[in-house]
Amino acid sequence: MPDQYLTILWVVGIGALMYFMMIRPQRKQQKAKAAMMSSLKKGDRVVTAGGIYGIVRSVKDDKVTLEIASEVYVQFTKSAVGSILRSNESKASAPEPDTVMDSDTEDAEYVVEQDEE
Repeated sequence: MPDQYLTILWVVGIGALMYFMMIRPQRKQQKAKAAMMSSLKKGDRVVTAGGIYGIVRSVKDDKVTLEIASEVYVQFTKSAVGSILRSNESKASAPEPDTVMDSDTEDAEYVVEQDEE
């Protein structure tokens, strides 16, 4: 009889361990991702799950339009956004990025920005 209780106790213990080590942290991550997706707004700098950096230009239902280069717009689903780098409000307090131009592209109409990281 005591062996049966010990076996049941082990099964319950392993189940509880799996819950606290695997299921609970995954639910926390899902809630954090859902909160991040619902807080997306125009002007946020984001990185997609595929590694594309961009600035949010519009948010409609489950679609997000990102500007990935000067006047180059791409639409993604909200779930494709991996993380928010910084929003427009925090940009004012952050230092301005350095402007980099090559000597042979001085007359070019574009400027490459480098973020300090």
